[in-house]
Amino acid sequence: MFSSRPTVAHIKDHFLPKSETFIYQLLQAHRRYRPIVLDRFPQQNQAIFPFEAHFSAARHGRAASLLERVALRTVGHSPWLERQIRAEEVRLLHAHFGQLGALWVPVAKRLGLPLITSFYGIDLSVFATAPGWQRRFATLWQQGSLFVALGPTMAQRLVQLGAPAARTVELPLIVDMARFNARPRRPRSEGPTILLTVGRLIPKKGIDILLRALAALQEQHGFELWIAGDGPQRAALEQLGATLGLTARLRFLGWQRPDEVVARMAESDLFVLPSRTDPQTGESEGTPTVLVEAQACGLPVISTIHADIPSIVADGDAGLLVPEGQVEALRDALDRLLSQPARWATMGAAGRAYVERRHSPQAVGAQLEQLYDRALR
Repeated sequence: MFSSRPTVAHIKDHFLPKSETFIYQLLQAHRRYRPIVLDRFPQQNQAIFPFEAHFSAARHGRAASLLERVALRTVGHSPWLERQIRAEEVRLLHAHFGQLGALWVPVAKRLGLPLITSFYGIDLSVFATAPGWQRRFATLWQQGSLFVALGPTMAQRLVQLGAPAARTVELPLIVDMARFNARPRRPRSEGPTILLTVGRLIPKKGIDILLRALAALQEQHGFELWIAGDGPQRAALEQLGATLGLTARLRFLGWQRPDEVVARMAESDLFVLPSRTDPQTGESEGTPTVLVEAQACGLPVISTIHADIPSIVADGDAGLLVPEGQVEALRDALDRLLSQPARWATMGAAGRAYVERRHSPQAVGAQLEQLYDRALR
């Protein structure tokens, strides 16, 4: 039925949260393989992420979705989704996030299909070592076909946790370069320098660190900080901004559609993302998509030496990286770039060139399908 292009089933619990544009970009990059999506819940954000080949147990009601969830977790069986796998003549499974890879090992084994698992950060920093998950991940390391990391730090962590080095590979995030028109950044003839940060307002994004760093620069520089995103920390961050005397310099934009994020990047002068490990949960980043997108837009970036960020930002060339969680170091980096606008255009061009080489749909899509070829051999 689908012999012209082998079918790969992408396994997700929810398709698709607003923050997971990187998975949607991956689906769009298939050429020699036919992608479908399997999950247990109703499709989310369909207007943002339209995708027809989506099969959800939730189409048969809440009871069916609950049955799939319970059966998968208790006996490693997903009755309705397994029927879809057979009906769609799926050749291999690609699970997104380690938790789903771990849960789908019995299904892959029963169906005789290769199982590729992509990791994104929280699955390694939180779930892989959690008491209720360690045994499941141990089985995944034994029986999974390939383990896909976003960069070298994550790949090293996978091996430390038990993934065989010979089956651990790196695959960068995809950024659709056609969505971004890079322009050289130069000092504004009037008005403040626009700093932009994008992301969920949660501890690992380090926005509180950013506000404290900027508070120390109010007398030296004219700037505004645009914060695109929403989340549980919003009220606390607004209050912190007021306490630090920054309210007039802050614009909380709320959640932005992908096209709106592109527009905000086009309007900005510098991009800042001071990611860190969540001090309470231990959650960390992988390679934040917005850092790659900002460089695609020609923005100089300031970020942290955290997770695999050093693998996607060339420190000193495309931007500046500082130790995570350190207000003073971030303040100094901000001061340097705000004081040296002559560097902005060169940094932006370097970042754009790097992203074009490494993160284009053509480059990453070809690498992805080579991994599928390998898993099927």
